Amino acid sequence: MSVLTKIDAADARSLSGGQECQLRDRLEAGIAPKMLPVYADIHEEILALASKEMEYAGARQHAELLEKYCADQSDTITRLNTAEQGFQRRMANAVDEAEERAAIIDFARELGGDRRQLQSDRKALDTYFDGDAVVERFQKRVGERERALAHGLNRLGVISADAAAQDPMMVDSAFFVELSDNLLAEVRSWRGDARIRCAAHSCLAMIAQQVDHWPFGVWFEAVLSATRRVCLDESEDVWVQCAAFDALLALSPKSISTAIGARLDLPLSEKKPQVRDNELFLRRHLARLLCRNFLLNEHFPRLLTKLAEDESGAVRQSVVDALELLPKDVAASLFKQLRDDTDPQVRAALFADVPRMLLAITAEDYAAHVAHILEQDEDEFVLRIALDATSALTAFSRQAELDQLELVILRIQRAIISFQKRHLSPKLLRWADEANERVWLASDPVALEIAGVIAEVTHDQLEADIRPIRSLKPWLIEAPQAVGRVMAVMAQNDFGLSLKIGRRPQIQRGEWIKRRLWRIFFEGRNSATDKRQAFLHTTGRQYFGTMLAPSARMAELAPTKVPGEPLVESSEGGWRNYLPLLDQVLAALDHGKTLTLYTSAGITELVPPFGLWQRARVFWCISREFASLAQLRNREPAEFLDALRAHGIAVTFRGYDEERRPNPEIAQFFGENGGEA
Repeated sequence: MSVLTKIDAADARSLSGGQECQLRDRLEAGIAPKMLPVYADIHEEILALASKEMEYAGARQHAELLEKYCADQSDTITRLNTAEQGFQRRMANAVDEAEERAAIIDFARELGGDRRQLQSDRKALDTYFDGDAVVERFQKRVGERERALAHGLNRLGVISADAAAQDPMMVDSAFFVELSDNLLAEVRSWRGDARIRCAAHSCLAMIAQQVDHWPFGVWFEAVLSATRRVCLDESEDVWVQCAAFDALLALSPKSISTAIGARLDLPLSEKKPQVRDNELFLRRHLARLLCRNFLLNEHFPRLLTKLAEDESGAVRQSVVDALELLPKDVAASLFKQLRDDTDPQVRAALFADVPRMLLAITAEDYAAHVAHILEQDEDEFVLRIALDATSALTAFSRQAELDQLELVILRIQRAIISFQKRHLSPKLLRWADEANERVWLASDPVALEIAGVIAEVTHDQLEADIRPIRSLKPWLIEAPQAVGRVMAVMAQNDFGLSLKIGRRPQIQRGEWIKRRLWRIFFEGRNSATDKRQAFLHTTGRQYFGTMLAPSARMAELAPTKVPGEPLVESSEGGWRNYLPLLDQVLAALDHGKTLTLYTSAGITELVPPFGLWQRARVFWCISREFASLAQLRNREPAEFLDALRAHGIAVTFRGYDEERRPNPEIAQFFGENGGEA
């Protein structure tokens, strides 16, 4: 049973509550607000068809109106097709140009052309309007009516389901018999747009969901047989097949297992190439159908097991996506089975949506599964998704106020530390550092309070804008490292943050772009005719405060003509934000104070030389050597740091926790003890 079907039917029932209501409200029930303009023209046609008495009536009366509207659309399409056939015969038998033109104008009239339109068509016969043009107009008219018919059938299903919920005996009425025997029987075998056949089955499914018993008879057996035939027809449009299975489940829950079993008997690899892709989507739909109705049929557990062992990873992934719909014991068993699946996409899907997955298994078990993946898995993509899941699990556990919160957090932190000891790659170690910091933030009440204060000030702050943040002052006095650490977590997927401490703390999101001495030197030495016009070529980054949390994401993917820009290092998957940019070095010289960089890897400190004249000399030297030093930073980080130290700038690095050593891939650049003397 499709999700949309359930939403539409539920919304329609809650809308009327068994009472009369506006036709417009029923037509718009269950449609997303952004989609309402798409169907506004069809709704206006239906409202124009209704009399004043019908605008406010019961669901049964509105269903009869929709049935008439759909029948009118079907008749219009039939009339247009008949006219097109007559036009083709006339064109085939025309003996001269005059007869062809007469046939074209007559066909344009039958397509609904008024006097002004026909007059314009006659004038265009000498230029662009010919037989092909009028056939294109015919196809457009038929397409418009088929679209209206498909949407009308969908609304008919919603409103008829509402009527059946109010009056279960509606299925014995002449209206329903006529609807089933005439309109639905015709559109189920529609030869045109497949959306009409799909809407026909969806309409029947929505009605059937509200009926507890069916008046078994010849007509019901005919409907059941036709629906089952579509379910087994591999040549049918895939979405029509999905809708047919939804309808078959609603009509006969006990017999659907036979149809599903028949579709699953043959492996995908043995299917014909032309139907293999459609079969893949159908099996994904069946996986969700079985999970949603797991207890409805005794054969569903066996069929779901078959889908969970399907040779296609995309099918097994759909089982993962629907685990929260299953009983907890079944979901936990399948989770454990799919955790070790051979397809990394399936294993990663288990950690893609943590809150939804926690509807299927407990947080304690989920933490154990995450730890298992971090200890055993080798696939980079799976490990990254699992690392992302650690912080999501911690945040969800705290929000839900779980009894075992501390146990879950401890299990996750130990798993990340154990994972870092595997030293798989610099990229994975960086992701582990970021995940560890997000877990710390989600698990520390003080850090969460600090993050709330910063987020309140910066949530709508423009780039390079500066705002006061006085409420942060107590933490800057008592725990400045915690403030910087929180800023680093917030900068993982956003602009960098810069904090100016003092009596009146201020925070900047992003950084200034201002005139810089090094850029003047660089542009003066590198003249070129291809420089962008109307742009200043003497600007660079300028930093505001002495506590910086550089963004972990905002960087150049390829080298630029302007030196000093943050550049992604492919082996690490980031731009090494723990390694100071030359603009940050110049900022330390500007301020004459220690500049502290807070990143997910740890704390980098820049200590400028003492004395104004000495700092001015170093500022001048670095500005002149800016391009070569910037290139050295990206290629040889250790030599870059040595060059800074040769200029009298002390650069040190340390982790946040004394008991946990910093990332060795990072610490190696700074030398022993992180560069401390």
